[in-house]
Amino acid sequence: MPAKRYVIVLFVLVALVLAACGGATSTSEPPVSGEGEHEAAAAPAHDESEEYVVDEMHAEAQGLPEEALELENPIAATEESIARGREIYQQSCASCHGDEGYGDGPAAAGLDPKPANLHAGHVQILPDGGLFWIITYGVEGTAMPAWENVLSEEDRWHVVNYLRTFDEVERGETHEDGDSH
Repeated sequence: MPAKRYVIVLFVLVALVLAACGGATSTSEPPVSGEGEHEAAAAPAHDESEEYVVDEMHAEAQGLPEEALELENPIAATEESIARGREIYQQSCASCHGDEGYGDGPAAAGLDPKPANLHAGHVQILPDGGLFWIITYGVEGTAMPAWENVLSEEDRWHVVNYLRTFDEVERGETHEDGDSH
């Protein structure tokens, strides 16, 4: 029964894609800070149609707490760190964000909202701590999962260093899909 085999293979492929993207929800609970006992929350969904201001208010507008803005990247952006970040990105992020970070990975077609274009100004304007926070706790209302219990803290910082290389790509270049990014 070739039709039955096709359905099984299709089901397995869909399950693998969803697993690679972390599913549609985030199950990790952010830690509670010591003084003030305020709970950290996942960042809200991104909206690429909004204009963004280059300052701390931008990160706060994306739902990032002040403590995320204060996080300093303890890992120097060396060639080794960027290479490690690229390796982790390809294994854990490319299925949704695409090989080059334009939000066009194979799993993106079934996601709403679509994964962020990691070259976009509203992503690259965030401080390293903001990117780390989003990777760690996910983005509420999207398929962006929390990677806190999957990737080590060091590996999440390596990913941040790799994402910073996307900012070096010339803005306005035409991507292979014909869209300007």
